[in-house]
Amino acid sequence: MANGVRLDAVWVKANFPDLSNIAALNPGGQKIVFAATHPIDGDVVLKLIIPGQSTEMTAREVLAVQIVQSPRVPRILDQGRIRTALVELVWLREQRIIGQTVRQALNGGPFDKQRLLRLGLHVLEALVKAEEAQIVHRDIKPDNVMIDGREDFWLLDFGIARHLTLPSLTDTGQIWGKFTLGYSPPEQMRNLKPQIDSRADLFALGVTLYECATGRHPFRQPPTSDLEVLKRVETLILTPLNLTFPAAGEFRDLVDAMTQKRRDLRPASVREALVWMQEICVKEQV
Repeated sequence: MANGVRLDAVWVKANFPDLSNIAALNPGGQKIVFAATHPIDGDVVLKLIIPGQSTEMTAREVLAVQIVQSPRVPRILDQGRIRTALVELVWLREQRIIGQTVRQALNGGPFDKQRLLRLGLHVLEALVKAEEAQIVHRDIKPDNVMIDGREDFWLLDFGIARHLTLPSLTDTGQIWGKFTLGYSPPEQMRNLKPQIDSRADLFALGVTLYECATGRHPFRQPPTSDLEVLKRVETLILTPLNLTFPAAGEFRDLVDAMTQKRRDLRPASVREALVWMQEICVKEQV
């Protein structure tokens, strides 16, 4: 529902008659998402963004995807606005990735070497493009990475991306910034704006890689309160990964570097981390 309007497949078909095979992908919230088929673009997702979310945040999400221009990020194919009886909605039609999220894939247990290294390589490839565009994704986590049928990984959801060339939309006086607890680094959680750059994304990807390598979240296992998770992110030194493939030591060192509490101890850039990962993948023939 959006201000009394039922946004279901019937409504979508009536208002977007060029779409077929319409199916809801999420139950609601500020973004309502449908899978569909478009006669020209093929498999797509339709995102309906309802009032309550900042119009400028929505505009920046679209802008981020447009300027990152990565083959690892689904393309925005069309966009516009549509008025219901009560409100005006923003809509986006995006390339749809057929597959599962990394979160869903983790239900099958830790990733094998091939999948683990491809995850790191492909997401770093996307983040290099973001870094070049001076954009920080700020929400790298298993829920925001998809695996398609070819075992390629795609980075999704630039909804809270930070454009370093634009004024911040987060109140500088706020104690907490925009973050996902357990993945975001200390400087992002604490809203230390001058310290938030692409190395924040390296931290979150490092946590994601650790979780995929072990099958457990390093800051959430064993289960505990949000306050304790926050404390762990800021103070807990992660147990080094114990993997068995030939370049496992180099991969362990990369993840360790990415998850350092202080950003100056992480790789100096996403590009540096990508080169490190590429060297590992060459040695492992991935």
